[in-house]
Amino acid sequence: MSVQQPGPSAQPRLYSKVLDDLREEAVSAAKSSGEAVISLAWLWPIRGVIYTIMHPQIIFSVRGALMKSLSSSAILFAVLAFFTYVPQAAFLTLFTGPFGPILALFILGAESIFLLTFFAKPLFLEPALQHVFDATLIENGQRQLVKDGKTKYAAAADRGTVLLRPLQALSRDGIVGYLLTLPLNAIPALGTVAFLFINGYRAGPGWHARYFQLKGFDAAHRKGFVAARRPEYTAFGVAGFLFTFVPIVGLIFTFTNTVGAALWAAKLEARANIIEPEGAKSETAKDK
Repeated sequence: MSVQQPGPSAQPRLYSKVLDDLREEAVSAAKSSGEAVISLAWLWPIRGVIYTIMHPQIIFSVRGALMKSLSSSAILFAVLAFFTYVPQAAFLTLFTGPFGPILALFILGAESIFLLTFFAKPLFLEPALQHVFDATLIENGQRQLVKDGKTKYAAAADRGTVLLRPLQALSRDGIVGYLLTLPLNAIPALGTVAFLFINGYRAGPGWHARYFQLKGFDAAHRKGFVAARRPEYTAFGVAGFLFTFVPIVGLIFTFTNTVGAALWAAKLEARANIIEPEGAKSETAKDK
């Protein structure tokens, strides 16, 4: 089956749509920035690092993917640094003075994590991250959620999307949006903050994709769930981006971010089971 490529007339419409989405998301991210900081949800990625150190068996259970991530990160970062660091540092120095070389390292991290996620996620990263998420939930008292989710929802979803995962990483809107915001880093301080908040706003809910899958949420339920917690997801997304941009080892923090997201999901689930009446649970199950 051939895939029809967008024609020349479709490309301007794509860029226009992405730009409109970016403007809307930038405004929303700016409005929720204060609430995002106050929410303290940016602590979850930090808790993910601490929990991983205290429970190394979770990360060691996917050591194959971990080693691939480290080696891929080191090789790609070295290649990008060799060919692009000097010109990028020189260009940024024109606008930011002595901060140019430092910002160039940050941008190299952003470029490398983008390329690695682009290729590595559909190949070997996604199954490992899914395993880490499930294992963390089980360690935190949510074995039944994982068991029921795999039986009722996740297994069927996996069968339906396993062939599409490589294509999902090539989402045109996501790629264009990320690349369009990358030059913001050339603006001292404020540009980098804007880059982080816009992309954190977009990426935050993605860290709970497995949770939504295990819960059997449809698109409308996911949208409502995220909307009710938008500042928290923005805060998590920003902190997650900061960790993953660390040169060479940034991709490793994808695993600890996943642990942090699972810890947050376990807390949300435990809280829902305590405060949600039995009748409400039944209604929720019917809605799904």
